[in-house]
Amino acid sequence: MVTGKTIYGLKRTSHRWIWLAVVCLICGNGCATVPYRYSRFHPPEEDAQTEVVFDYGQPQKTLDSIAWVTGIWSRILSLNSHVNNHDLTDETRAKLTAYLEENDLTDVLVRVNQYDPKGEWRRLRENRRVAAGWRYSAGLVSMAHYTLLPGRVFGGDTYNPFTNTLYINSDVSAVVLHEAAYAKDIHSQSLPGTYAVFNELPVMSLWRHTKGVNDILGYARTNDDWTVERETYRVVYPQMGVHSMSLTGTFAPWWEGILFTVAGATAGHVTGQVAISIRTKERDAQKEELVLEEVPESESMLATNPESSEPKSKIQFIDHSSESPPNSNSLEDEDLPMRGSRK
Repeated sequence: MVTGKTIYGLKRTSHRWIWLAVVCLICGNGCATVPYRYSRFHPPEEDAQTEVVFDYGQPQKTLDSIAWVTGIWSRILSLNSHVNNHDLTDETRAKLTAYLEENDLTDVLVRVNQYDPKGEWRRLRENRRVAAGWRYSAGLVSMAHYTLLPGRVFGGDTYNPFTNTLYINSDVSAVVLHEAAYAKDIHSQSLPGTYAVFNELPVMSLWRHTKGVNDILGYARTNDDWTVERETYRVVYPQMGVHSMSLTGTFAPWWEGILFTVAGATAGHVTGQVAISIRTKERDAQKEELVLEEVPESESMLATNPESSEPKSKIQFIDHSSESPPNSNSLEDEDLPMRGSRK
């Protein structure tokens, strides 16, 4: 017998599958921001901070072991062992530093695997970029989350617009640059507090993630960084799928939430692999065009300089007829008498 509860459950499930299809469509149509626009937020005459500051958490064996365990699920969903590994290599740090410096975001503090509630409360008070009304309302909520559910233990890479801090717990360039792109987005707003609160609302948060992906893809293509671009498709796309499906599973049974979380990650992986395949073909075609452009150029150089078209290695014929070798016994020597002549 079909009850009203069963019908409601089927409708809710169908709505989530529709939402998953919408997410795949959004990810699949994500386009790079080209030509890429670097940002400038400080006037040249302003004495702005010129170097990016990184603060690292101190190693703690017990805490690090717990953090590694809590990050297993996220590493499985993303199929990447560097997600929530609570480390940052020099290569990833260099790419993040370059992005922040080139986009005039050196005032952003980067905390790597660090838990510092006292320092974050101080930055919340000192962040004049966001209005006090938002800092002491939505900002307090963000600080409560940071204090009670720290990324130092539970992982996650996020940018807090109310403290202007970037929390890093993964060693994936595309992931950290994606959150840095949100910092760039916040800095470019005339009402950053309102914009940040709007982007924390359910469903609406997908907008800022999509915008960040487009920014990073444009940045990677401008700098011809295939590693970052490929990581965006392989890691960030599945994370967007997981995030989007979590928005629909607040009141769902736990097993149904797991099912749709895996489905969201799978959709992101499939969409990302399709994007990688398309971009690989485009890059190969571009390389072939460059090779074809070089060939006519070399041919035109040969046409203007015919001598250069002659082979470099050729047989040389040397005329020795005018030379008379020393100690020659030639019969044509003038000093010898002709045959048959008489004295």
